[in-house]
Amino acid sequence: MNGIQARYLFSNPAHNTSCENLQLLRIILEPEQTRVDLGYQATDYYTRGGWVGMSDEAFIRIHPDGVKLRITGTENIPMGKNKHEFKSTRDWLYFSLYFPPIPFKTCRIDLIEREKSDGSDFNFYDIQLKISEAIRLL
Repeated sequence: MNGIQARYLFSNPAHNTSCENLQLLRIILEPEQTRVDLGYQATDYYTRGGWVGMSDEAFIRIHPDGVKLRITGTENIPMGKNKHEFKSTRDWLYFSLYFPPIPFKTCRIDLIEREKSDGSDFNFYDIQLKISEAIRLL
């Protein structure tokens, strides 16, 4: 257990990414899990917006020690080889990723879909989780 007795929300935490159509909305730390909420806008590169899915190899890396926590599940986005097909270039998809609980402390984490990315993966670096900015949820 990680010592969290309540739920804490980090809204729009500072981070680095090269994902143009993907937004990191919030991270919720809970006693039993870590939840990451994201929003993706379909691209106009494809006629009907293309597709998205989440790798079942995704993980959170906690700095500075490098501990990796593998994804345990998703909500509203397929995981593994399955894909969500958009119907238009104006579509949005809001989804959640679930990981084991991380310690409730000020830290930096990375959210990595694939370590050796070709640039199309959902990778976020240096996500700042500052205790002073956390919102306690009931």
